[in-house]
Amino acid sequence: MKKNSDTSKLEREIELNQSIPKIQVGSFSHLFKPSNMGVLVLFCLLLYVLFLPPVIGMGDDRSSAGTISGSNLYQLGEFTPKESMAYFEKNWGIREYYNDSYNAQITAQTPFLNAAKRLDQAYTWDWLFDMRFYGAVILVFYLIGMYFLFETVTYGKRSKWAYVSVGLGVIIFGDTAYTAWINSFYTQALSFFLVIILGTSLILMGQEKLNDDLLIGCFFLSSLLLCLLNQQYALLGLFLGILGINLKYVNGRKSYRRICVGCGALLMLCSLVAFFIMPNGLTNLSAYHSMTRGVLMTADNPEQALKEFSINPQYAVLTGTSYYQAISPETMDGQVMKTEFFNKVNPTGVAIYYLANPGQLYEMLNRSVNSSFNIRPGWLGNYEITQGYPPGAQTSFFTSWSYLKANYLPGNFGFIIIWMGLLIGVYVRFFRKGIIEKNGRNTLRFVGLMTWLFIGLWELYVAIITSGDTDTLGHLFIFSLTFDLISFVVLGKFIHWIEKQLRKVDWEARKQAFFNRDKDQNKDQGGYRL
Repeated sequence: MKKNSDTSKLEREIELNQSIPKIQVGSFSHLFKPSNMGVLVLFCLLLYVLFLPPVIGMGDDRSSAGTISGSNLYQLGEFTPKESMAYFEKNWGIREYYNDSYNAQITAQTPFLNAAKRLDQAYTWDWLFDMRFYGAVILVFYLIGMYFLFETVTYGKRSKWAYVSVGLGVIIFGDTAYTAWINSFYTQALSFFLVIILGTSLILMGQEKLNDDLLIGCFFLSSLLLCLLNQQYALLGLFLGILGINLKYVNGRKSYRRICVGCGALLMLCSLVAFFIMPNGLTNLSAYHSMTRGVLMTADNPEQALKEFSINPQYAVLTGTSYYQAISPETMDGQVMKTEFFNKVNPTGVAIYYLANPGQLYEMLNRSVNSSFNIRPGWLGNYEITQGYPPGAQTSFFTSWSYLKANYLPGNFGFIIIWMGLLIGVYVRFFRKGIIEKNGRNTLRFVGLMTWLFIGLWELYVAIITSGDTDTLGHLFIFSLTFDLISFVVLGKFIHWIEKQLRKVDWEARKQAFFNRDKDQNKDQGGYRL
């Protein structure tokens, strides 16, 4: 009887000792997974940079005034346009009554801004909006995107080399030149994580790492939000919708196929509606620069270039000038300038002109690539005016990657062509193999990278035809981001290849051979002396 009691007591102790450590070890093991560790490091880094004094953000150039007004927010201080760009504004006013301003715009940013505004009001109960609440909302989705990105390069491994890949990602995408945009009203705050989720969802689907329904939902939702940011992103929905419909071949389930076809068609429809309904954001300033700082500046004969637009050749005297330095404001806003110049300039005409003159297009691509490697424009400051920094001051904290990129990478389109050739050469065999084997998943790594490449090149081209070599901030940001995303995934694959090669090496045998070699040398030397 006593023996049975002791046995049952011992069994209960064994069960207790086995169950508790299993729970703890399992939870800690999951926490220290490379992807989770990378996200945790990024969270701590951004918590320090974006939310603790001195708070880092981006100055406001008034380009987001419509979106700000559409969310019932307004600027508190009496800042001049130059001061608004030179200093980051953390606090904004909330209108007590509905704002029916003529320039109010509802875009994909509006739900995020409204969510941040409700969080702010629930926490502070005042009529001031702290930008950090908006940054916190964006940060959640940014960390989800970065988790997806880290998963694509770690291949589910927990080796030392997987941590190296994740560390490289933290350096690149945790760079303050990127993350400072999170504390701003610019579209870059959303496009930053939307572009990441859009491409990684395709790659992860090919790797079969996460649920297909979750990933296809992430793909379509991020694509839709990206297209609804502004009109110049809208046409991307046509490409992404067609791509989404073709994803039906990845999974044989009927429900999955219906999701792909239905959501793809809806995305294309929303894209077309957004293109015709949303304001295009193009002004006389952008039209002027698309000609004087683009077409005319790169033309061998500016007079002849103007004739192709049915513009008086005398306007060639404006070649290379900016909107603010060429003619008096009265003349620039006059009826003559409108009739003879601005009414004859449009993005479609400029796009056709560049396609007919590839030499000029290549020169503009060179200029744009060089500008894009400066992730953070020099005229936008990062600090609040109350923090005592000089106008336009920018932080140098955790900016190693952006510094190297701006100062040491070849800033020309020839380098991009070589880079694209290497990319396609490395990944096209996976696409070819998937086509031959009729396995849609094997094509998705290549498709994901090509989607990023297409989006980046599209925005690069749109920047040229709408603004010349000036004011290309939003479009060049996306090109720079897609360049870094593709480069990071390729480097992650290279690191994974190095890891596999090192595993094949029998290090113990090599170690023994090295020591035996020393002994053999000593024997030979000793024998020679005898």
